[in-house]
Amino acid sequence: MSSDSESKQESNARKKNANVRQDRDRAKKIVHSQFDNIGLTKRNADYMFRFNQEIAKTKLTPQQQADLVHQMVEALLTGQKSGKTARNMWGTVDQKVQSVLNPPKRPADPRRDYWPNAFYNMLLFFVIFTFLYGIMFFFSKGNARGTMGITGIVVTSIIAGLGIPAMTMLIQPGVKHKYPLWLRIIFMILFLVVWMGIFFTASFIPAVINPVLNPYVYIGLGVIGVVGAFFVKRNFRITGGLF
Repeated sequence: MSSDSESKQESNARKKNANVRQDRDRAKKIVHSQFDNIGLTKRNADYMFRFNQEIAKTKLTPQQQADLVHQMVEALLTGQKSGKTARNMWGTVDQKVQSVLNPPKRPADPRRDYWPNAFYNMLLFFVIFTFLYGIMFFFSKGNARGTMGITGIVVTSIIAGLGIPAMTMLIQPGVKHKYPLWLRIIFMILFLVVWMGIFFTASFIPAVINPVLNPYVYIGLGVIGVVGAFFVKRNFRITGGLF
């Protein structure tokens, strides 16, 4: 290959690279322009342009990216009125991208999460009792003797589920409690006494409305309870559970 043909190829390659760079620069200007005339300061518009480029490299869907950028622009337009900048509000572009991809966990709040906690604890006690009485049936001499009926199990589980999150709130650290410690301790003791009373009297509920089920049914219900507790634990913030 002659030197003239080599120089022509190099020249063509340089022209091609130059055209690619021009196309990229033109594309960047077009993307950047979408943030220039919407009320953002030059610095904030540049921040959003760079953020838009970085977030496009993630696994977020185009719709998620568009919604996120729109929310940030709205927040910036509001923040600018009090002199805030994107850097003040979110840190660097990389920091903002990381906070989007790995959002901080919501702090625990037993009051806000009372009902998920109550349901979770109810399921835990239901699992404990159904497994306990289902297995105990095989070791008791009188078979059903000493086994609690299903209604008694449900009632005692519900009471425990409702009470344990409330007891957790009474001893929650770092908050201002309405009642002094000694009174909160009394409340906890009273709940324990009431729950134990309900537990022991549940066995006296007439068999017509409190039947003792087949031990295999108890164990099967316990398995269902385990699945339910796992689902609640996985999808809600549980802060007052036994496990």
